[in-house]
Amino acid sequence: MTDITYLGEGGTKLGISEDILDTTFTTMGAAYGFEEIKADFMSFKEFKSTWQRLGKKVSFEISDYLGGARPEIMGDFAQALYGRIEKRTPGCVYSPRLKAYLESDDFVRRNQATYIRRSRNLTRSPEGQHFDLQESYERLVDSGIVSPSRDVSLNWTRGNNRMRVGYCSVLMRVVAISSLLDSDKVPDFVHEYVLYHELLHLEDGLSDGHRHHPPEFKAREKLHPKWRESEDWLHRLAARKVDLS
Repeated sequence: MTDITYLGEGGTKLGISEDILDTTFTTMGAAYGFEEIKADFMSFKEFKSTWQRLGKKVSFEISDYLGGARPEIMGDFAQALYGRIEKRTPGCVYSPRLKAYLESDDFVRRNQATYIRRSRNLTRSPEGQHFDLQESYERLVDSGIVSPSRDVSLNWTRGNNRMRVGYCSVLMRVVAISSLLDSDKVPDFVHEYVLYHELLHLEDGLSDGHRHHPPEFKAREKLHPKWRESEDWLHRLAARKVDLS
């Protein structure tokens, strides 16, 4: 086995070489009956991996965000993908060890900056023209309705999205709020409510494949003192019933 270290963007030192990646998938794939196996790292923006299967041949493109993982973590990830390919599991089921790594501070510190750099719609700053997301975050934490999120990155978007006014990457602990809400014509509690919604997702951690907004999540949303007014504003903004010009 070649003793090398895979280098990511900017020469970042990663923990798993291409050889180790390929060997891990080849060894495990043989146990599933595959005869020709290839695995390579790819620089996807999101944490995702793809595969192509043709008979006994299979090739993988693995998110390079996993480049810093220990070999046993990569083995667990390979197991999850093969289990899904062979439909021996209902979805891509992560082992407790793999899930713990993906939710770890180490994973975030290795990958968050790269994820933000690849996310072209982010301003890379919590400071907007009218509102500061960091100040809103601190108010929410101080109020006790949401827990602090370590290493969270708060960002306004470059585009004024009306339908998707907020989103987050739970893995990377990155929150994005539409700059449409960074307006002196929109009350400050509106963007704060959307931020609160996304912080609840970070608090919940990785999804287990069930609904993202189950009844208990909706109930927690209503702990925000201005949830009803905020929802009304968001519906009016989506329907273009508010003049922001």
